[in-house]
Amino acid sequence: MHSFDELDIAGYRDKPVPNTFFRQQEEARHLGILFPGLGYTSHMPLLHYPGRLLLSRGADLLRVEYAYDKEEDFQSLPPGERIRWLAADATAACSAGLNQGEYNGVTLIGKSLGTLALGHLITTYPKLKEPRCVWLTPLLRNDQLMAQIMETKHQALLVIGTRDPHYDPAKVAAVRDATGGEWIVIEGADHSMDIGEDVMASIEALGRIMAGIEKFLFGGKR
Repeated sequence: MHSFDELDIAGYRDKPVPNTFFRQQEEARHLGILFPGLGYTSHMPLLHYPGRLLLSRGADLLRVEYAYDKEEDFQSLPPGERIRWLAADATAACSAGLNQGEYNGVTLIGKSLGTLALGHLITTYPKLKEPRCVWLTPLLRNDQLMAQIMETKHQALLVIGTRDPHYDPAKVAAVRDATGGEWIVIEGADHSMDIGEDVMASIEALGRIMAGIEKFLFGGKR
């Protein structure tokens, strides 16, 4: 069982970072942090179910709930300043999460824009010691993110669909060779991991992704 509340997190220019923190009744040694996409929230399937999985295995969970798509100030900024905003929020959230316990394992899960948060954290935040990272639909056409994924030592699982505009077989191969990370590539899936209008195929894809995440994080043990 677990309780939940909101942490007091001050991010970019001291703006509050919306979040929900789930705390196990017994002291947890594992922390999970979810970073959503621009319009893909932590309540949606690709983030909701990995979060549920972590909670079911005894981890504390910080669900970051920024909503930049509804922030007029964010939308009006040039790209570089948007990234600085995201980076400041991600760093503040990670620090607040780590301060909630004595954790010996950390899992970062990011979707789309959230993968830029992961890239920033693994390259700039020394308190993260070889975290496990789940990269959901990573923005592989972003050169800085590609370099961060390939050059930083961490355990990685990457998930993407062949109809995602960021899918590039050459980049997938390059990341696999550089990191030794695991990949789940879903044929016909778009950036939301939907397979056209085929609802059942999309659900099956989600099941395959969740099985891969479970194996990556817990060795498939239940």
